[in-house]
Formats: sequence, structure tokens, C-alpha cells
Amino acid sequence: MKARFLIIALILAGSAGAQTPAPPPTKEQVQAMMARQMQAMAALFDYRRSKLGFDDTVTAIGAAMDRQGWKKGPVHDVQAAMAKAGMADAQRMMVIQGCPADFNEKLAKAGSGKLPPHPCRFTVFQGRDGKAYVMRMNTSHLAKGVQGDASALLAGLAGEEEAILKGLAE
Repeated sequence: MKARFLIIALILAGSAGAQTPAPPPTKEQVQAMMARQMQAMAALFDYRRSKLGFDDTVTAIGAAMDRQGWKKGPVHDVQAAMAKAGMADAQRMMVIQGCPADFNEKLAKAGSGKLPPHPCRFTVFQGRDGKAYVMRMNTSHLAKGVQGDASALLAGLAGEEEAILKGLAE
């Protein structure tokens, strides 16, 4: 009887200690975590200033996708959507969808269904300085994070994206 009581007491004592919450992070720890998160986010995106104006950048990307033989999706006017949602001071922004035909199917097969689809889009926006900028996923960086055929596919896509931006972005 005493042995059962002792075992139950030990189990309860162990579980009580396991449920003690960790102390909240300090202000410095939170700032360090935020800085690491910002660095990680910056590595995921390729952000460049366009050599052209806003409308010409959107047109040039669409034409380059055609030259590459990409399957183009819709062009989304994000500024209009934001204005409709009540943001009267939204800057110009267009999202151009397009990817090589069957790319995401090939990526899913190469990654054994464990990789998410690539978003395959370029975002063109007007900065506060009035210049046009182009942003996309940093596909070459993503390629380094996977192995085998998936890495090769992503590296190839990165090369095609570079070809689209060649002469267009700084």
C-alpha cells in the first residue's frame, strides 16, 4: 500500500514540475528573435528595383513569360482590392502569376509529395520613392534547402526567373 502511495506521489510530483511554465522572454530576447525572423524572411524573397516604370515593368514581365513559354495565370490588381477594402492610400501593386507548364506537378513528384507548390508569381509595386520594384520568392535559395531532383527543378526555375528579369531589374 505504501509503495502504491509512493509511486502515485512521485508521478504527481513529476507531472507538476513538468507543467511549470517557462518564464516569459526578456525584451532583448524578443528583439533578437524578431531580428532572426526578419533575416530569414529577407532570405526568402528577391527584391529589386525595376529599370522601367510601373506599367512597363508589368508588361515586360508578361512578355518575358511568353518568351519563356510559361503558362500565365491572372494578373491581380492588389491596389484596387486594397482600395475596395478601405485603404485609400494604397500604393500601386500587381501580382503576375505564371510558371513553366506542369512545374508544380513535377516538383510534387520530385519531392515525393512532401513539398508545397511554388507560388510562381512576380509582384510589381510602386515604392514610396515612386520607383517600380519587383519581388519574387528567392527560388535559388529554396533550391539549396532541398535535395535531389527537387533541388535541380528549383534551380532550373530560378534560372528561368533570372532570364525573365534580365535587363529589367537592377
